[in-house]
Amino acid sequence: MKKYLYAALFITSAMLAGCSKSEPEPEPAEQVIGSYAVDKVTVAYKYVDSPVEQSESYIFPFKNNQGELTAIVDVSKSASNIITLTYVETAKYTNGQTETSKDVYSSIELKPSETASGLFDMYSAGVKSGTVGGGNLNFEDITSLKDTVGRALTFSFRISGKKSK
Repeated sequence: MKKYLYAALFITSAMLAGCSKSEPEPEPAEQVIGSYAVDKVTVAYKYVDSPVEQSESYIFPFKNNQGELTAIVDVSKSASNIITLTYVETAKYTNGQTETSKDVYSSIELKPSETASGLFDMYSAGVKSGTVGGGNLNFEDITSLKDTVGRALTFSFRISGKKSK
């Protein structure tokens, strides 16, 4: 009887020793922070009274006879599930001059995507504005405005990029 008791105690202690606490999953923002090299930019507009969207896409780096245009998106953590995107575009002209512009998109909320593990949906003011995770970033900024003659339109700025190593 004692050997069964010792065997049961040995098995129980071996099982308890074999169970270790798993590492907690990093916060969503921690999983996506870093720099992303932009590989495509699309600008589009659609008039409210038209079913057609006019768009133009550019593969980055974009080169022409005037120089080269590159862009990055820096993702920084504001809170455990809140990030800030900083879009930095740099133009290097053939005459040696360089020009940089920057747009900041703050208070972007991250929610786990239902489509893939490690992928997060980004929400700006409660509206889905893209996805980030797995080394990829896709973001869309949509603005409603009016043209010079007062016609209402929607302007979209879409970027995609890959996380820099």
